[in-house]
Amino acid sequence: MAEVIDVLELSKKLKLVHLKSAYLSKAAPGQFFVMQYSEKPERTTLFIMDADKNKNIATFLIQKSEDPLIQEIFENIKPGQKLHYVEGPAGKPFANFENKNILFVSINWGFGGIYSIAKNLKPKNHVDLAFINTDAVQSQDLRDFLNIFDNVDDYESIYALDKSQKHYDMVICAGSNDLAKELANIYENTDVYCAVITRMLCTVGLCLACRIQYDGQLKLPCVEGPWLDAKKIDFEDLNRRHLILKEALVRNRKG
Repeated sequence: MAEVIDVLELSKKLKLVHLKSAYLSKAAPGQFFVMQYSEKPERTTLFIMDADKNKNIATFLIQKSEDPLIQEIFENIKPGQKLHYVEGPAGKPFANFENKNILFVSINWGFGGIYSIAKNLKPKNHVDLAFINTDAVQSQDLRDFLNIFDNVDDYESIYALDKSQKHYDMVICAGSNDLAKELANIYENTDVYCAVITRMLCTVGLCLACRIQYDGQLKLPCVEGPWLDAKKIDFEDLNRRHLILKEALVRNRKG
């Protein structure tokens, strides 16, 4: 059981939530958890933005969304509330690197995924942040968390980032499959890792809901990811499956 300790409204469309959970507070950088907000709705996946195992506190971001489930959570989550079910930490932690020049790219809720990784890699690497501003999330909403980066640049679109022409040893992004696909094209001679967005239900590789085509083979991001090489992901197949699953979920909710 996880209890909501605090909910901070960073903007009208973004909230920072602190959970009391002995399990989630042990998360390593890059891991996520699955939450069932109440008894009836399906599960949803959220990144563990920060974890304090000494205080048993795990932190995550939630963004206002058109998805009815996310919308319900965003509007109703409050301090003192006990979540119906949580499972995690799940997924592979992000690998450690040293002496690298790393660019983190964030759009919307994706900052919740990259923050723990950047914080962990910062002591032994140079870490920059490219923040893609949107109507939903602006860099100023997260200003209290930006001091871990050596440089922070704001962009109005991924295409503006394309014109920056800065060299990096590695690019790490989160918040959009389309963003990951574009970055793989922009940085064709650089390693690009992304938090692949796909439906996750069991987090142990049994339900196969999260499966993707990866380098010509089946891969399960819930146990083999979620951080994967963006250049090996079949994004066309992933988007097609997303559309099919979205339609199925809409029918199920109406039923």
